[in-house]
Amino acid sequence: MTWKDDLAIGVSGIDSQHKELCDAIDNLLDACKQGKGRNEIVSTMNFLFDYTQKHFKDEEELQRKSGYPKCAAHKQLHDGFVARLLEMRDDIVKNGITIATVGQVNTFVTNWLINHIKRVDKEIAEYINK
Repeated sequence: MTWKDDLAIGVSGIDSQHKELCDAIDNLLDACKQGKGRNEIVSTMNFLFDYTQKHFKDEEELQRKSGYPKCAAHKQLHDGFVARLLEMRDDIVKNGITIATVGQVNTFVTNWLINHIKRVDKEIAEYINK
């Protein structure tokens, strides 16, 4: 999930936070390639949970201040992401870490973030920057 310019939405603070999220996922993917994904998954999950709380709060505040009309729907997307992270983290605690679990986390987080940034967050930026 290496940061690429096509992920930039044009809001510097949000773009910076998105880059940090991409870096965390990249670190996990690199660990997986080295056979160390199981060792990194818990710390990555904890980072993602903590960091997305801050990031989503900042993003939602920006939306409220700008009068973005889809703020409530956007918050629901964020809440769904956090809920899924918690489900995966609870599964890891309950059942342990498997290669399948690491793959599920990688796939879900990477796909969700890329799609969310490229579609939903870019729409917000277009609204704010008009």
